[in-house]
Amino acid sequence: MKKQFCKTMSYVMTAALLLGVSMPSSPAAAKKKAPKLSTKKVSISVGQKKTIKLKNGKKAVWSIKSGKKVVSLLKKKKTSVVVKGKKAGSAVVLAKVGKKKLTCKVTVKAKKPAVTKAPAVTTAPNTNKPSTAPTATPTAVVPTPTANPAAGASKPTPKPTVAPEFVSSEFKYDGLDQSWIDKNIDPEKPVVALSFDDGPGGYSEFVDYGMQIQKALTAAGAHATFFYIGAHIKHDEESRNEVLAAKEAGFEVANHSYDSNGLNSVGPEVIKEKIAKTDELLSEITGYKHFLFRAPNVAYSQAMYAVIEKPFIDVSIWSQDYQNSTTKDNMVNNVINNLKDGGIINMHSVHEKTAQAVPEILEQCKDKGYQVVSVSELFAIKGKKLMTGVKYNNAE
Repeated sequence: MKKQFCKTMSYVMTAALLLGVSMPSSPAAAKKKAPKLSTKKVSISVGQKKTIKLKNGKKAVWSIKSGKKVVSLLKKKKTSVVVKGKKAGSAVVLAKVGKKKLTCKVTVKAKKPAVTKAPAVTTAPNTNKPSTAPTATPTAVVPTPTANPAAGASKPTPKPTVAPEFVSSEFKYDGLDQSWIDKNIDPEKPVVALSFDDGPGGYSEFVDYGMQIQKALTAAGAHATFFYIGAHIKHDEESRNEVLAAKEAGFEVANHSYDSNGLNSVGPEVIKEKIAKTDELLSEITGYKHFLFRAPNVAYSQAMYAVIEKPFIDVSIWSQDYQNSTTKDNMVNNVINNLKDGGIINMHSVHEKTAQAVPEILEQCKDKGYQVVSVSELFAIKGKKLMTGVKYNNAE
């Protein structure tokens, strides 16, 4: 009996040892054999390709979880796929391996712009409406003769009188807050820039329409760019406070020359003086040094391109609030019916009807899935550089 028991125990111990050898030595050993991707993050430029491989697996079903407009998948194989950048933005590639789902985040960066010199753009065709470009400050509402934009806009564009004074370079707005963009903006959804001309205050005395617009923007979680006139900043303390309030609210402040007279009919020294005086006033209030530029009356000359070392911001979506006949409802329709991803909206912060229209425009933009930001934010979101001496009317 005792011999039989010992023999039986010998068999049991042998079997236990054999089972112990056949089992994985540790959880870590089992984990090493789990399927995974060769990388979890990929960064490429538009047009570039990158291969993502499956490891420790025999077959994966590849697809794009998000960002179908940003990337495409090529050469799908059982254990690899090639991802190609289509447009700037973010995407997620999904690999299904049985019941397991593996993901890889893909960041696509925009290509570097080919423009390197400011003079090259002086002969580029004007993509705006030269024969119908609006005057930023209609004669009917301007109390002084010096602020008659129509007279300046109608004069012929002179030939450049000076050689280009700078080489085109990348512009960065000092107040650009990338963390705000990352927190509030979905790059997969359409985005437009909202811009306002002719502030702060009013033409001859302070009006609070600009402040009403700022409150509407804040309430809607939207941003905008305010192109300010230097002489208006000097009007009074209330006007300067409006500029400071815009900066502190996260809105972009920009240069709209020193007065409403066109710069396209004056010489380079006058141009430089007016831009510098306005820059100085903006810098005193904000502490910033670099500002975007929009020309009075949206009128340009080769001399302006030669001496204004800033990006020139034009317009693709006109509210037409500069016309006395345009009503609040007209304004809303003019903007909403012409919305396009990457577009730049033009309005004026010195009109009561504009202040009344802005909340409705922001609401309808949201209903249509559009996000409203400043000009510099728009280009950052689209992954496009702003270059000095170059004119832009959209960020498509």
